[in-house]
Amino acid sequence: MRCGCIAIGEVRCDGCQRFLHYGERYLAVDGESGEIQRFCVECCLKRGDASYKTEKEEQVITFFPPDKLP
Repeated sequence: MRCGCIAIGEVRCDGCQRFLHYGERYLAVDGESGEIQRFCVECCLKRGDASYKTEKEEQVITFFPPDKLP
């Protein structure tokens, strides 16, 4: 399962190992062995888990690109 989240406490990215600031967006993904993995926006873009799309003449980032949906 994929869940777009906002950091409200101490959250560490499992990709680059940095701490996310309060209010920063990240993606939570169920891992293979049941643990939850958390990835910052930059790591999601590198992994292909996030993309930019144009909505109402404005570019926004989404953690749910059409090619990743079930």
